[in-house]
Amino acid sequence: MGKFITMDRNDTFDETTMIDVRMDTTRTVADWLGMAASTACVVHCLLLPALMVTGAMLPAAFHSDEHFHHIMLWIVVPTALVAFGIGWWRHRDLRVLALGCIGLAGIVMAGTMLHDALGENGERVVTLLSASLLIAAHYRNFSICRTSDC
Repeated sequence: MGKFITMDRNDTFDETTMIDVRMDTTRTVADWLGMAASTACVVHCLLLPALMVTGAMLPAAFHSDEHFHHIMLWIVVPTALVAFGIGWWRHRDLRVLALGCIGLAGIVMAGTMLHDALGENGERVVTLLSASLLIAAHYRNFSICRTSDC
C-alpha cells in the first residue's frame, strides 16, 4: 500500500515530511506517465504497420514517424530521469537502474538514429525491446516504492 499520513488538528508537517510527500507523488506520477508513454510507443510500433496494410485512413500527423518519435522522446526521457532518479535515491535498486538505463538508451537511439542504420524493421524491434525494458523498470520502481518505505 502507499504511504498515508494522518493528522489531527494539533499535528504539523515538518519540512522533511513535505519534501518526502512531494517526491513520492512526483515519482509516482513520473512512473505512471513513463509506463503510459512507453506503452504508446509499443502500440504505435505494432498498430501503425497493420493499419497501413489494411488501408485504414490515418491522420497525416500519425504517418510522420519522425515527428511522433521526437514528441515521445520529450515525454519519455524526462519522466524516466525523474522517476528513476528519485527511485534510485530512495531504494538503490540496481535492477531498476540497469533496466531503465538500457531501455532509455535504446529508445533514444531508436528515435533518433537507428532508422538509417537498421531500417524500419530494425528500428521497430529496438523500440519494442527498449519500451518493454522501460515499462518493466517503471513498474519495478513503482512496486518497490509502494511496498517499502521509499
